[in-house]
Amino acid sequence: MANERGERIYRKATDEERKRHTTVREQIEVELPDIKQRARHRLALIKKEGTPLRQVLAALRAERERQGLSLSDINERTGIDRAALSRLENNENANPTLATLERYAEAVGKQVVVLLSEPTAQ
Repeated sequence: MANERGERIYRKATDEERKRHTTVREQIEVELPDIKQRARHRLALIKKEGTPLRQVLAALRAERERQGLSLSDINERTGIDRAALSRLENNENANPTLATLERYAEAVGKQVVVLLSEPTAQ
């Protein structure tokens, strides 16, 4: 809850709210190991197989669209030409620089992370 000035108002939780919070915490404690295991497995796959550039570009486009941003909006935020952005999103053979990916990602509130690992035996 907040007052008219947007300041948070603190109050003591009711018995019912405390029970509900306890139930949620218990549920999280039960599910957390599985969630962590799935995350570790997914990270291991990414380390092993990498993330294809096409998936990165698709994720950036999806985030742009989720936020309701146009290519013109991204152009204003990055300085990357709209036509170049369109080619980046739609060209299967797109080969952007890391700097371009970083600028696009920052424009939609994301960050590009590059992972360097040992090669896996084939």
